[in-house]
Amino acid sequence: MSLLLGTMILALLGGLGALLLGFAERRYNADDNTVVELINQRLPQTQCAQCGYPGCRPYAQAVANGEAINKCPPGGEALVQNLANLLGRDPLPLDPTCGLTQPPRVAVIREAECIGCTLCIAACPVDAIVGAPQLMHSVISADCTGCDLCLEPCPVDCIDMVPVAEQVVTPLRLPRIQQDALDLVEYACIHCGLCEPACPRDLAPQALLWHREEPERLQALNLNDCIECRLCDRVCPSNIPLTAAFQSAKQHQRQLDSQAEHASHAQARFEQHEQRLSQAQARIRNRPSKGARQSLIDSLRKDKS
Repeated sequence: MSLLLGTMILALLGGLGALLLGFAERRYNADDNTVVELINQRLPQTQCAQCGYPGCRPYAQAVANGEAINKCPPGGEALVQNLANLLGRDPLPLDPTCGLTQPPRVAVIREAECIGCTLCIAACPVDAIVGAPQLMHSVISADCTGCDLCLEPCPVDCIDMVPVAEQVVTPLRLPRIQQDALDLVEYACIHCGLCEPACPRDLAPQALLWHREEPERLQALNLNDCIECRLCDRVCPSNIPLTAAFQSAKQHQRQLDSQAEHASHAQARFEQHEQRLSQAQARIRNRPSKGARQSLIDSLRKDKS
C-alpha cells in the first residue's frame, strides 16, 4: 500500500514539474518575442543590411541576444539612445564600420539611360522597382526605403539617391490679442497656471509646453485636442507663444506617425518579398533533375511507340 502511495506521489510531482516547465518555457519565450518586437518596432525598417544582418528583424533578434545596439546608420544616434533606454544598456557612438547616417533619401532611375537589365529589381528588398527585361524601370517613391542596395548591381550607373524634401511648418508667432504687434518679447514661464482655466478644452497648456519635445508624454496630455484658439496666449504674462509651440509639436508628432506608418509598410513589403523568394527557391528545389526529365521523356516515347 505504501509503495503504491509513494508511486502516486512521485507521478503527481513529476506531472506538476512538467506543467511548471511548460509554463516557464511559454512565459520566457513570450517575453523574448516581446523584446524582439519592441526592438524591431524602433528600427527604421530600411532593410539595408548595413548592420550585417539581412533585415531589420534579424538584427532585432541579434540585439535581443546581446548584439551591439549601434550598428544601424539609418536610425542614427537617436535610435541608439532609444534602444539603450529600452534595454537598460549604455549608449554607444554609432559604429563607423557600418556606414554613416544619411538624411531620408529615395532612389530615382534616369529612365532614358536604363537598359532594362532587371538587376536592380532583384536587389530591392521591398519590391519598390517595377519594370521588365529590356524595358525601362521605374521606382515607386512611396515604397522606397533608401537602402542603396540597387546602386551597386546597376551596370550603367543610372540610379541616383535623391534627398526627400523635409516638411517644414511655420508656426504662429502673433502677439497676444489687443497687444502691440511689435511687442513680441518672450519671457520664461513663471508657472502661474493662468493658461489652464483659459483653455476651453480643459487641457494643461503649461504641462504641454514643458513636455513639447516628448511625443509620448504629449499624447498622454491630449495635445491633439488643442483647437489652437490662442486663449492661452492671451492670458500668459510671459508672452510665451504657446499656440505656436503646440503647432510645432503637432507637426513633429505627425512626422513621427508618418515615419512609423512608412516603416510598418516597408516591413510588410520586405516580408512579402522574402516569402516570394522562399517560394521560388522551393519550386526550383522541387524540379526534377535533368536525368529524371530525360527518363520521363524516354518513357513517354516508349508508350507512344
